[in-house]
Amino acid sequence: MTRSNAIQLIHIAKGQLALDDDTYRSLLGAVVPGKSSCREMTIIELQNVIQAMEAKGFKSKPLRRSKRRMSAPSDVSLKIRAIWRMMFKEGFIRDGSDIALDRFVQRQTRIRNGGAGVSSLEWLRGDAEANFLESLKQWHIRAMREAMLAHRVRLPEIRLPVTKAGTMTQSAALTLTQPEGG
Repeated sequence: MTRSNAIQLIHIAKGQLALDDDTYRSLLGAVVPGKSSCREMTIIELQNVIQAMEAKGFKSKPLRRSKRRMSAPSDVSLKIRAIWRMMFKEGFIRDGSDIALDRFVQRQTRIRNGGAGVSSLEWLRGDAEANFLESLKQWHIRAMREAMLAHRVRLPEIRLPVTKAGTMTQSAALTLTQPEGG
């Protein structure tokens, strides 16, 4: 907590406890002898004042966040959220919250846009949303492969399509000839 935040909180407590100016200043003087103004106090002294006000019945309320979603989420954004939460449950990411996802979206879109990123998943549209989904899926696949290899679990074999004659289809042959990652 910064010094200015502590002072703001003390003034909120003063109002909530309905303290007149004389009572308020005597409380400050009782908690921090010789000082009757928040401006004169250090951060530790301000925190002591807050604790004294809490003992008198002050209850601080956490900031309320406004509802974020203005419109119904798209199918793609629902898939993105599902993969994000799955990666959290599997231990590949530390924070599975929507706020963490929005921060990740902003970092990734900033890189792609070469500057300012899109600050929320809800604002991604069209190709940007589809590209983000694909990159998240690829990251998830890489993380799963690494985890499987670390636990010495055998990776699943790739089954390529074969014609009735027993030969590989043209698309399967192309898949085998393309270098990995390209």
